[in-house]
Amino acid sequence: MRRTDLSLDDEIAEVERRLTERRVRLRALSDEARSRVTVKRAAPIALLAALAVGFAASRFVRRPPAPRMMAGRRPTTASRVVQVVGAVASILLPRLIGPLQSVVAQWVQQRMRRPSV
Repeated sequence: MRRTDLSLDDEIAEVERRLTERRVRLRALSDEARSRVTVKRAAPIALLAALAVGFAASRFVRRPPAPRMMAGRRPTTASRVVQVVGAVASILLPRLIGPLQSVVAQWVQQRMRRPSV
């Protein structure tokens, strides 16, 4: 009779162990699904943030309107600098949005993985 009790205890322990493993897997799957949804939502947020930064930067870079140029007159050095800065910004901004999106996505993932208190 003692042997039957031990095997029953062993079976109960095995069932409890499997339940614990399944709970852990389910929790991992739910965390992964939550992070995927968050990443998909973070992309538009990062794009809007980049757009806001671009508008804010344009407000600071904006210069007063230049007097009308006469025919044959060359643009000033300051206006050329502004043109070059604008061209460089238009080239670099799309390349900066990707890393910004990934940084925001990682931050959101970390926030989502914190255990709730």
